Amino acid sequence: MSKRQITRARILSSAWHLFAEQGYDETTTRQIARHAEVADGTVFSHFPTKLDMLREGMLAQLSELSAKALSSIGAASDIELGMTLVEEYYRFYFANVALSKALLKEVIWDLDYYQSFNQGLFDSVCITPELKNKMQLIIDCYFMTLITHLSKPTPCVEQALAELKDKFQQLIN
Repeated sequence: MSKRQITRARILSSAWHLFAEQGYDETTTRQIARHAEVADGTVFSHFPTKLDMLREGMLAQLSELSAKALSSIGAASDIELGMTLVEEYYRFYFANVALSKALLKEVIWDLDYYQSFNQGLFDSVCITPELKNKMQLIIDCYFMTLITHLSKPTPCVEQALAELKDKFQQLIN
């Protein structure tokens, strides 16, 4: 890893740590620079905006969670594979409610940004043509269920997963 890559990774790690600890809105790029032990300008030479750090950090988290989920499941049906991935993601989101709300607030208006991640994930697993045709409906259910349950006074991942599984069953059957 080059010095530039190490610095970028340290900045991203610091940003992600601070976002989780004190919230996205409350974290400044100056705080990120101090935590990463780099000059303020160095942060911007790697990430044009704080939102870019949030996005890249989220994609890194999703990639890590996807790899973990896919390595833990052998041969599985589409619904089993999908629910394994969803469960990993939802458990992460519900373990980090404040960060998840900030992320959703920022990215909900720019879902095209994450489309390449989704497409890469879909391409890495074999899904039936029938399921592929329903993928947009499945993604819509995924996000609306997530947002609905994260918005509750006491978010419960088990309730969200049960509701989402019911919706998926209705769509697929």
